[in-house]
Amino acid sequence: MHGIVHKTLKEYVVERTDDGTWDTIVEQSGLEPQLYLPVSNYDDEEVDAILETLSTMATQDRHAIERDFGKTLAPELLSTFSAHIRRDWELPELLTGFEDVYDNIETATDNTELPDLSCTREDDHAIVTYDTHREQRYCGLAHGILEGTIAAFDADAPVTKTACVDDGADACRFRVDLE
Repeated sequence: MHGIVHKTLKEYVVERTDDGTWDTIVEQSGLEPQLYLPVSNYDDEEVDAILETLSTMATQDRHAIERDFGKTLAPELLSTFSAHIRRDWELPELLTGFEDVYDNIETATDNTELPDLSCTREDDHAIVTYDTHREQRYCGLAHGILEGTIAAFDADAPVTKTACVDDGADACRFRVDLE
């Protein structure tokens, strides 16, 4: 997984708690403390372990934590990969351009395997489809990243999950109301 995810997860936890809590989470996760570089790749298992420990310590549903974290992660992803996003795009163009953006990022970035994203635009809404090859599906994270992306565009576009792999669907689908 791209280091920006690991780095931002640490910042997310420390911002809501403190450095000592982060150290405790890392220790209870069975991980070695390390500096996460945004341009490096790290094992998915580290994020999984941290999210699981955080969920247990916070006595909060992991899906809810992933979703909240995703809202924080979205602006970091948009900033990190801004070269792949056209500056004149409004939210609808970004949503329908996700597939091309992801293809460009995957081509330009070594050892990066991004989830499959697609979007179909209908009259007053868009349907974003998310699927991943990863063992941990990160449906909550995808939901939060989508909401965080919309917030970063200062748009008023509610997101509703309409299908989820955790409920037996072939992919997660989100309806974004655009008007």
